[in-house]
Amino acid sequence: MNRKQRRAEGKSGKGVTRSSSLLEETLFHQAMAHHQSGRLREAEADYRDVLASNPRHTGALGYLGLLAHQLGHSDTGIDLLRKAIASDKRSAEPHYNLARVLSDCGRDDEAIVHNRKVLEISPDFPGAHNNLAALLLLHGRSSEALTIAADGLRTDDTAGLRSTFVMALRSLDPAVVKLDPNIIQLLVRALREPWCRPRDLSAAAGVILLRSPAMAHCVERLSHEGSARLAELFTRDDLTLLHGDGLLEALLGTSPVTIVEIERVLAAVRGALLSEIASGAFEAFEAWLPLASALGQQGLINEYVFDVTEDETVQLGRLRDEVTGAITRNEAVAPIRLAVLASYLPLHSIPGAERLAERSWPASVTPLIAQQIIDPRDEQAVRSGIERLTAIEDDVSEKVRAQYEENPYPRWSSISAEVQPLPVDHYIGMRFPGVPYKPLGHRALDVLVAGCGTGQHAIQRALQFKSADILAIDLSLSSLSYAIRKTKELGLANLRYAQADILALGNEKTFDVVDSSGVLHHLKDPLAGWRRLAGLVRPGGLMHIGLYSATARADINAARAYLAQQGRDYSVGEVRRLRAEFAGRAPGDPLHNITGFSDFFSMSECRDLLFHVQEHQFSIPQIADFLREIGFTFLGFETPARTSYLRRFPDDRTATDLANWAAFEAENPSTFATMYQFWIQKN
Repeated sequence: MNRKQRRAEGKSGKGVTRSSSLLEETLFHQAMAHHQSGRLREAEADYRDVLASNPRHTGALGYLGLLAHQLGHSDTGIDLLRKAIASDKRSAEPHYNLARVLSDCGRDDEAIVHNRKVLEISPDFPGAHNNLAALLLLHGRSSEALTIAADGLRTDDTAGLRSTFVMALRSLDPAVVKLDPNIIQLLVRALREPWCRPRDLSAAAGVILLRSPAMAHCVERLSHEGSARLAELFTRDDLTLLHGDGLLEALLGTSPVTIVEIERVLAAVRGALLSEIASGAFEAFEAWLPLASALGQQGLINEYVFDVTEDETVQLGRLRDEVTGAITRNEAVAPIRLAVLASYLPLHSIPGAERLAERSWPASVTPLIAQQIIDPRDEQAVRSGIERLTAIEDDVSEKVRAQYEENPYPRWSSISAEVQPLPVDHYIGMRFPGVPYKPLGHRALDVLVAGCGTGQHAIQRALQFKSADILAIDLSLSSLSYAIRKTKELGLANLRYAQADILALGNEKTFDVVDSSGVLHHLKDPLAGWRRLAGLVRPGGLMHIGLYSATARADINAARAYLAQQGRDYSVGEVRRLRAEFAGRAPGDPLHNITGFSDFFSMSECRDLLFHVQEHQFSIPQIADFLREIGFTFLGFETPARTSYLRRFPDDRTATDLANWAAFEAENPSTFATMYQFWIQKN
């Protein structure tokens, strides 16, 4: 029976109702198959045949509406979707699809209404929580977005919704986040699994912890007395509550703590534990072991940045000698002693520490052994085999290399492996809609990450661009060893590492993409280095660049001037002392303001922040002038401020006018507090 005969039968009323219904559903499923395969004309004809037989067929009305929208007839599509809703008021799908179309048409308020209707009809409808939360977030309604995302994650535990939860939490002032056990548990998961870079959630986790009664009480006590005995800091009930939700231990084991008040609590707990061990009191230690082990992990993560008193130095020396002696004699070491020792110095620095990895330990201590003994051993094993592409002869490059050999930068624990792999053209299109971008096509790309440090950024690129062949280079073998270990943990095969100096690179090999973030400003001549890298980009290729902003680093420059005037150096002891001094300054003091930078909270990053052997800073006009010189087109800044910029300059829909961006930064000096991060394309 052909299409004309089916229509004739429907009009004449021939055939029983059951066979008509069966025919409708057969046609409808055929139409959907055509639709999903991109055969839109066939799909439209079949949908219309279904509607000829049953004008109120909800599915045919709805999908014909989606098809009309795909073909550029959005008003028609919206009308059809409204008819689908009217035909079955208890069906969630037409509301869901109408919300998608309305959002595409810029009618977000209406889209929000229909997404809410979806959840009212079907609370577990796949994708509805994420769509609604993302729309709310886009319009600055972060608190609502967080609630919706958290509710949705009870049943829709997808990577997209987890990402939306993270973005909502990061965009909120943590002080207004409800202390909802569900949200706290999701935050713990986000740190441990992780759902993003744990560092990105450190401030939120810290502020939420500060609001817990146990932590608030401890902070208050230390603000008056400066130190306290162990039992006065946290009671057994406090420890049970802190251990129960897992937030404190999750934070300590994944990211530097970036809240001064919590750092003071942790330093006080560490000192009190050491003092109790020195006095020979062991009764309460079983309850403290999980926290002590997490403190040990935090010590290595922040590179032992907490200040150490003279009494602690003496007590620590005795504890180190006792543990070293026990290892030498092959005697048991109490787990609490090992955990406290690890909170002051890395276990791999103790003679014979490798033997500790062969012993059995409580579950809370096992991650500490892996972090401080097994991981450094694995890094040392790969160091000698790292490929060397160039010599390092420039005097500044050698100084920078020496700094990062001592302190691999940045030290990080984990990264989300659930990055959605995208072709680079799709990535640019999503980030910078409407820019005059010339696609690279779908071929496998050659990518250079110039200055990869410990590999965090290079790994992110390898996960994003899985079809790319990525070469990552750095000056420091210590940093590269760290990066190689992390890359092996993730099983990435499209990323290789080598030691090289950007200034010594030849032009034998060129690349489709060159990525250099946070590196050029540490060269003797940043623009010379940028020219060298630009020469390695193929015609039409891309660069991603990260540079320090002189405007955003005014407080850092004030602190550096103060330190230079005083003749302060960057030794470990001096960095610890000046951190204590800065933290003790009054709020609003430029030196106290340094505590607002997350880099303040680890040794290598604090040294990088305040004592780097070489740093240049830039302005947007300088960047604009240099792009004209080297023949690149600006595609856009990667910044959360893009939405605010577009409200300020609505006529610049592509957000590519660098003169406007310079004005925007002058009005909002902290816009690029981390760096200018931007993409450019070779003409």
